[in-house]
Amino acid sequence: MGEPARVPRSWSTGWPRPRLGLRGRFIAFVSAVVIAFGAVLTAFAVKVQNERLRHELEERSKLLTVVAAANATDAMALLEIGELRQLFLEIRQQENVVDVVAFDEDGRILTDGTLKNPRRHQLVAEGVRRHTASSDALLLEFRGAVVEVTKPVILGARRLGGVTLSYSLTGLAEDQSAFTRRTMLVGAVFASLSLLATALLAAAVTRPLREVTAATRALSRGEAAPPLPVRTTDEVGELAAAFNEMTARLRATTVSRDELDLILDTMGECLVVTGVDGTIRRVNKAACELAGVAEEALVGSNCRRLFRAPAGSQSLLHAATADAMAHGLETALQTAAGEAVPVLVSVAPLATPGEQPRGYVIVAADLSERLRVERQKDEFVTMVHHEVRAPLTAVRGAIGLLSGGVAGQLPDSAKELVAIAQRNAERMERLVADILTARKLDAGRMDFQFLEVEPMALVRQAAEACAAYAGKYGVHIVIEGDLGETRVRVDPDRLIQVLNNVLANAVRFSPPGGTVNLHSSRTGSTVRIAVTDAGPGIPESFRDRVFEKFARADDGSWRHRSGTGLGMSISKAIMEELGGAISFESAVGAGTTFFVDLPAAN
Repeated sequence: MGEPARVPRSWSTGWPRPRLGLRGRFIAFVSAVVIAFGAVLTAFAVKVQNERLRHELEERSKLLTVVAAANATDAMALLEIGELRQLFLEIRQQENVVDVVAFDEDGRILTDGTLKNPRRHQLVAEGVRRHTASSDALLLEFRGAVVEVTKPVILGARRLGGVTLSYSLTGLAEDQSAFTRRTMLVGAVFASLSLLATALLAAAVTRPLREVTAATRALSRGEAAPPLPVRTTDEVGELAAAFNEMTARLRATTVSRDELDLILDTMGECLVVTGVDGTIRRVNKAACELAGVAEEALVGSNCRRLFRAPAGSQSLLHAATADAMAHGLETALQTAAGEAVPVLVSVAPLATPGEQPRGYVIVAADLSERLRVERQKDEFVTMVHHEVRAPLTAVRGAIGLLSGGVAGQLPDSAKELVAIAQRNAERMERLVADILTARKLDAGRMDFQFLEVEPMALVRQAAEACAAYAGKYGVHIVIEGDLGETRVRVDPDRLIQVLNNVLANAVRFSPPGGTVNLHSSRTGSTVRIAVTDAGPGIPESFRDRVFEKFARADDGSWRHRSGTGLGMSISKAIMEELGGAISFESAVGAGTTFFVDLPAAN
């Protein structure tokens, strides 16, 4: 809670001055007018003064709402619920404030300023949500003796939601009754002072309101609002004190120009701000270093000197529209040495919705390192293909001939060594094949031949292809379920590759003499092939990495059964290309089931 309001003391005596609220001022003013102009004007004067009081109360509620929304913008952008709650708790303590809530762009309440926050995630009224989504103006709604003021909260071009403040107008009826009675009783006494009272009271009432209005307008223009003098202890004085406190907090949370300059200069990406015609107004340190040019040489020149036009665009700025930014544009940054540095660019217009852009913000990231790594990958894959795969095939063939007895009968010790060499050669050949396949998938160079086929035929082919491998482990593959005449549109070879990977995993992790169940079913338009083993299950710590490249669990009893670490990653990529999905369920000590899901063609 904030500090209690200080009561001004008299300059002559030092004692607190008596509080004269708005009610007393308007009673004195209206009494003088009624006595001076007669009973005929009493009803009219009462109406005018009450409308004026109502207007001032509405303006106060609008002002509180605008200030609350301005002060809550940063907290709503960062979803700092605790800071919002503390801010709204202080606003609730303001006189006549019934309720205040903040809600996000979807209309869900973030906080109402209370500690328990019982209305969290509740939806505001549909009309309020639509207003904040489409307008920047205040929305006033009267509900009996309460006025609800809603202010949309906008940060840049982003709508964060809004703030709704409920303000009580119950004092209007009491003021009207008291005003009428006192006008009749003291009218004669104040008749001689009516003209003077009118002038003094009008000045006393309108002066602080004009000051608040001027300060609010300065704040809305992004200028530093001057502190408001707190001359009285009434509602206007309290409002001025609250306004000063809120603007002080807003200034404390606003990034200064020096801090902003430091942030921009420490950015790793290049930042360029231009005018509508492309003239560079500002660049950060990263852009100057990448271009090899001083800031003074770049400012004032056209951005076409710095950036080449992306493919399909007349210039870099033409890639962005008046109300939408362009992401992921690949182009080149021209350096002072004449080199073209590849960069990934985003261009955003400097404009509020519905307005013409005042300029553009260009953010560029250097792609040189990424492209160098990509070239190294391609060179590695080429080396694997030419320098490893061909010799490995020859070695595996020679070992196969030795194992087949081409060189004569081998002694038992030599047979065991040949068998070990053959297994390792086969494993290396699978690893090379997986590396080449993974690279093709990453580069988008994998060819897919889509055909409508019966999935059961592919399931049986995969089971038959894996039967010999399963026999080495003493594991049986059992086919269950029947899809009838169901057909799927897939690349048959790629789907069999996925099923082989999943079946090979299930076989490796099954105990000797165990069974791997291959179950097919259809639910609605989805065909599901489930492969279940009775192995040890996937460790909890490894489940998030099952589909990562070269992922291997750290568990010692689990590690020796792992394959190349690429099979599941390749299977996931292939299933995405086929329009399907692969997932799993596992329980430690109870086995694992992998699910291969595909959309049915019929």
